[in-house]
Amino acid sequence: MGFSIVIASAIMFIALLTSLAVMLTVASNMHKANDAMVKGTMLRKDISDTSIDIDDLTINSSDRRHISFLLSNDGKSKLFNYTHFDLIVTYYYKDAMNNDILGVERLSYGNALQQGYWRLSIQDDIIDPKVLNPKEGALVEAMLSNPITSTTGRSIVVTVATDNGVTATLASTT
Repeated sequence: MGFSIVIASAIMFIALLTSLAVMLTVASNMHKANDAMVKGTMLRKDISDTSIDIDDLTINSSDRRHISFLLSNDGKSKLFNYTHFDLIVTYYYKDAMNNDILGVERLSYGNALQQGYWRLSIQDDIIDPKVLNPKEGALVEAMLSNPITSTTGRSIVVTVATDNGVTATLASTT
């Protein structure tokens, strides 16, 4: 009879420890799920507060690799993480046989205007230097790898994507 009490006590003790371990695991997973939901909500708010627009695309007539346009922050978020922005330009250029070739180029952010890079100059940048605040605009300059064709009617498409995935696109003809 004494041995059965010991075994029953051991089984109850193991059951209690197992229940405690399960409850701690569930509580930990609930905390992780709650944390993920909060981060997801914050990301959705950040995305909904971000809005950009592209305007006034210009192709430099002398070398036709240098383009510029105006980028406007029409949202409520401050934009500053430019190294994580994407600038993608789709354009036609001439190959060695003088044929128009459609090219897509992703340019990287940098301070110097050189081939494959883009830079940004905020107009009237008084508040928060180098931060594109809401209602501010910036001149974006980019240097493409190839000169844009001067063939009439060929398209050029410029797409800017912010670090949180909000995009703006402008299409024009050469």
